[in-house]
Parts: sequence; structure tokens; C-alpha cells
Amino acid sequence: MAADEAIAIITGQEGWPPTVRVYGWRPAAISIGYSQRARKTVNVEKCVQLGIPLVRRLTGGRAVFHDEEVTYSVIARKGHLGSGDSVLETYRRIGQALVSSLERLGIRAHLRRMASGGIGQVAAHGLPPCFSSTGRYEVMVGGRKVVGSAQRWIGGVVLQHGSLLTGEGHLQIAHFLPHGDGVDTKNIVQELRKKTTSLGALLSRRVSYAEVVSVLFCGFQEAYQVLLEPGQLRPEERSLARRLVQERYGRQEWTLRK
Repeated sequence: MAADEAIAIITGQEGWPPTVRVYGWRPAAISIGYSQRARKTVNVEKCVQLGIPLVRRLTGGRAVFHDEEVTYSVIARKGHLGSGDSVLETYRRIGQALVSSLERLGIRAHLRRMASGGIGQVAAHGLPPCFSSTGRYEVMVGGRKVVGSAQRWIGGVVLQHGSLLTGEGHLQIAHFLPHGDGVDTKNIVQELRKKTTSLGALLSRRVSYAEVVSVLFCGFQEAYQVLLEPGQLRPEERSLARRLVQERYGRQEWTLRK
């Protein structure tokens, strides 16, 4: 999370070209949205007891259990994605790249514009994990979400996070929610299963991290008609990311703030 913010800050300062970053989570972890109240969102004590790391994202959205997925971030200055200053259009353009990527796996996905808000029984109890809530444009397959995304503008720079589900690891979030009266973990899992799917389920086989990275690389190139240049974090980005871990992301005051 610190690395994504570091890229966004330096992109805004130095005018660097857009970045598409792809990564995974080891160990599996939970991230919560920028504005969420940690103890109202997840059972912090259970996370500690079971050794599940908890981190706060700079982007919005709700709690996500990161396991069996490939995470992406897109970081660019206004206008660099061909979307002007429109949040809605930025979601759509990035969504098109994701749809193009999934087509390379043989998956026919589509974008659906949806109003914000939660759905189903989970939302009725105020406990909608990110993948059960709707957004501006969602990548759907057969009426179910296969990608969850959240966006944040930092000055003139957009940062969009998203997760492509390769398996059912995201369902584990149901076990770490601060359940109130009348909320049943099994019901939450069932609700999530109805509203989401995974690449593995769609293809009836295991989908590797490397395979997803490859199709994302090609999909973004095709959607934006650009040649992506593979690379690593620049020294300036690494240095700033380390500082952000010390000052923010590695501190309980940030993660558990009310």
C-alpha cells in the first residue's frame, strides 16, 4: 500500500508516465478502506489471534480478504488515461482494459454501470464486504463480479486498486467481520458466492499468478494502444515507500484509527 502511494506522489511531482502495478499478498491479509473505522469493520482481536495482517488502503471501498487473487493498481495523472477529469470515465477506461485482459483467458466479461450502495442480506446488516457492494462500473461475468475496484484522486493523480479473483479466498472475510445480532457467517458466505465468481471457477482449472499478469500486460496495451515497459520500483519510489511505512502504514495509529 505504501508503494502505491509513493508512486502516486512522485508521479504528481515529477510528471512520470502512468504505471500499472501488479502484485500479490503473502501472507494473506485484510485491507480496509481509507474512511472505514477499523473496529467497526473487522474483528481486530481475531485478526491478531490468527495472525492475519490488517492494513488500511489509501483508496476507498470496504474490507477485502486478499488471498487467491491478483491485485493491480493503476496510477496516472489526469488526462493520461484518455479520460479527462471524469471519475466515471476513468473507471470505464480501466474496466475496458480488464475486460480485454479476461478475453485473453477465454472469459467473456462486460462492464455494467451501477449505482453505489450495498446489496442483499449482507448490506441489510451493515456488513457488506467490498466484493458484495456495487460501484460505478463493475466487471461482470454472468451477473457476478470477478473484479473488485476502488479509486482515489490525489491532487491531479488517480490511484485505482483492484483485485482479480483466482479462487475463493476472498470469502474468508466473512469470518473476520464484527458480527452483530442476527448476522450469520454462513449467510454472508452464501451471499458473496451468489454475487461473485473467480477465474478458476469460470475456467474450471487453477489459474496461476503469472498467467493473470501476462493477460493484464496484454490487455492494458490493447485497450490503451500503448507499449508497456516492464520494470521495478524506482529508487525514489522505494525510498518514499519505506518512509511511508514508518510514518503511516506500519503504525497502528493509522490502521486502527477511528
